[in-house]
Amino acid sequence: MNDFTPDYRHLADQIDSAGLDYSAAEIHGILAGMLCGRAANWQQILFEEVDPEDAWVQSCAEEVENLLLFTAEELRSGNIPLQLMLPEEDAPVAERAAAIRDWSQGFLFGFGLAGKQKQQLLDSDADEALQDFTEIARMNVEDFGERREAEEALMQLEEYLWVATSLIWHEAGSNDTE
Repeated sequence: MNDFTPDYRHLADQIDSAGLDYSAAEIHGILAGMLCGRAANWQQILFEEVDPEDAWVQSCAEEVENLLLFTAEELRSGNIPLQLMLPEEDAPVAERAAAIRDWSQGFLFGFGLAGKQKQQLLDSDADEALQDFTEIARMNVEDFGERREAEEALMQLEEYLWVATSLIWHEAGSNDTE
């Protein structure tokens, strides 16, 4: 686990080989959301539509588990910035915007899978962050174009996602005994 380094392109290739209908950003968002909501059934959710005996699926599941453990450690340790699984900065703006949108959608899905929206999050900064994630998940990626301002906007969105995720992690787990 200590030698695991998240790699967006490698995870995307693993997902394609396994035949999953998720993007790498979406899977990472789902994992982060499930971790923040303290849900644990990620394998059942992510791999329910594929053959668990398939070698590509097994390889992908191992990669996703390593990513889950890496992300859990980042959240527990309070590392800032949280490393999001997004395309490299030299990827086209539309691809990066779509990945941020997918990550946000995945996070909301994963957080919702926890099965309970904690009462303490209502009227909190975490609740506001979840509402912001909803807006990001709805954004139109064509609005970004290739302008210089788009680069700045993407950087700010990415920064906001990792700060807000850390906030949600801490507020959702404020009653944890760990």
